Amino acid sequence: MSDFFRAFNKILGQRQRVSMTFRPQSNGTAERMVQTAIRMLKMYVRDLDQKNWDEYADQLIFAINTTHDRIRGDTPRYGIHGWNLISTLETTLPVGCTRRHDRDARRWRYRVQRYYQQSREQVNTRLRETIADRDSRHNKDVGLHQIEDGSCVWLYLDRAKEGFARKWAHLWYGPFRVAEKINEFSIKLEIAGTGYQIFPVVHVSKLKLVKDFPDRPRTELTVDESDRLEFDEILLPEESWAPDLGSDEYVIKQISDVRSGKKMRFGRIYREFLDITTWVAEANLNRGAKLNAFLRERANRNLFNVMQSQEEE
Repeated sequence: MSDFFRAFNKILGQRQRVSMTFRPQSNGTAERMVQTAIRMLKMYVRDLDQKNWDEYADQLIFAINTTHDRIRGDTPRYGIHGWNLISTLETTLPVGCTRRHDRDARRWRYRVQRYYQQSREQVNTRLRETIADRDSRHNKDVGLHQIEDGSCVWLYLDRAKEGFARKWAHLWYGPFRVAEKINEFSIKLEIAGTGYQIFPVVHVSKLKLVKDFPDRPRTELTVDESDRLEFDEILLPEESWAPDLGSDEYVIKQISDVRSGKKMRFGRIYREFLDITTWVAEANLNRGAKLNAFLRERANRNLFNVMQSQEEE
């Protein structure tokens, strides 16, 4: 920081004399230097195009308070409060005693940089362990697959085109050809010539095989043409169109009445149905149309009765 303030004073055109903090003999030279720097920085802050002052204000104040004087070997903070500021790295890391004063600011900067590297190594170690644990949990959920070199697969991409709803978007792209099977969970795809700009190495959970349907079998008939069975609709007998019903199965012809329970508070009627659901044969699917016709006829009859009662009144 001493080198920084020497260059800063050179830009301002000032010369910092040897002085002591709050000494009348120095006529406030050190304090005036700080005030001049603050005035120059205010001019920078007033610039309309400057938007990042809030990010560097605290760092600049910390730099001023921790600047070591070459003659006294103290900082402005130590002259006022009697103790020096320490960085976050010095507070969190077990670096021993940090109250000793480094007369050389460059040595202090190197020491803080070494602490920073130690903290980054610890963070990177924890990150690598966390990533390895996450990968192991993710790979544990992946079952066995039959993807090999040369297989044709679909690739899942969780993205949709702009303007399209993701709910109806087609998220499986491809097909792609497997170029290399790196390991049991990593697959490298052939991207060249496909038009897709994606990373070729993907996880096996994002892939699924393309189903290859075999060709239609081709067999030659050895039966004579006269002995073959004709499947033309015109030549089929009439009884072939009637469904075969068992002894306990019947076809609904007509709905005569419907059973209903008691009337509710507002005069509505609720119908009772069977609680057990069963499968219905295709031949009995006509009951829905007959039920709708019966309900429509009943509603018309009720409306006609209401009109007659109003005329009698």
